[in-house]
Amino acid sequence: MELRQLRYFVTVAEELHFSRAAARLHLAQSALSAQIRRLEADVGGPLLLRSTRQVELTPAGEALLNEGRAILAAADGALGRVRALARGESASFSIGSLGPVPGALFSPLLATFSGRHPQVRIDVRAVEFSEMISALRKGRVDVAFLYAPLDEDDLEVIPLISEPRVAVLPSGHRLAGHEFVTPADLAGETFVAQPDVTPQAWRDYWMLVDEVGKRPKISAYVGDNLEEWLYLIGRGEGVDTCPAIIARYFARPDVSFVPLRDAAPTTLVLAVHREVRHPIIDEFVELAGEIAANATRNPGTGYAAPYSPADPKEEHERAAAST
Repeated sequence: MELRQLRYFVTVAEELHFSRAAARLHLAQSALSAQIRRLEADVGGPLLLRSTRQVELTPAGEALLNEGRAILAAADGALGRVRALARGESASFSIGSLGPVPGALFSPLLATFSGRHPQVRIDVRAVEFSEMISALRKGRVDVAFLYAPLDEDDLEVIPLISEPRVAVLPSGHRLAGHEFVTPADLAGETFVAQPDVTPQAWRDYWMLVDEVGKRPKISAYVGDNLEEWLYLIGRGEGVDTCPAIIARYFARPDVSFVPLRDAAPTTLVLAVHREVRHPIIDEFVELAGEIAANATRNPGTGYAAPYSPADPKEEHERAAAST
């Protein structure tokens, strides 16, 4: 779904008349009708009920109208902010983060970007699991540091650095004192998952579904942010995995972080909305990539280049190193 199509649909839904909507959009009515049909094909069902006398919204159309207005308002607001930045006006640039960003990347990135744009107020906002995608879609943040895998059509995802994963266990767990654990060790465990609004593939990744071959039992309790999630694990509701950096920033007496072997590392990514792009955002993305590349070339940082499971040689070397 493109923002342009969404804007066309919202206009038709507000007018409930194709001719008036086409005039308002300065489009031929036939072109507008074609775009609405294409949108309906994308969503898999009718959004409008058409007759010779009137146009009505279906239940799906009513839902999309409400969501569409919010999305368009957020996109227009974000575009206004980045245009102000490009004109050199005082404005804010909002950075979302699902968790801590490595200092070897974040500190020089903010220092360099701030030096280039001293008139810009940079806001760094923690995002919860449930809003890690919607924060970008609704314009609450301009860019977001998240973790792969993410495969959302409206987001561009730029891999930055990779690091090992660790298992997150209650401190009294039978494996808590081990030097390391493997996916096989966790195969029968209950996992504390993230909210259902997060992508299923993303949740599966942390629950080691590819490595084990099936989804585990999932706790009835869900943590919507790192603190809630760690609290639930600490009180014994289940286990999970996470980037190793979480162990360094969120040490707790009731939780043990144990190195995880025989599993792909995790990749920190920078995500941006495809429909809200501007040179100021592109500059930030490019700068983040450059600084991340420098960080991976410095052995002292402990970070590696973005992991690519499609590279057989890299996969073989990773597997050999873990044995």
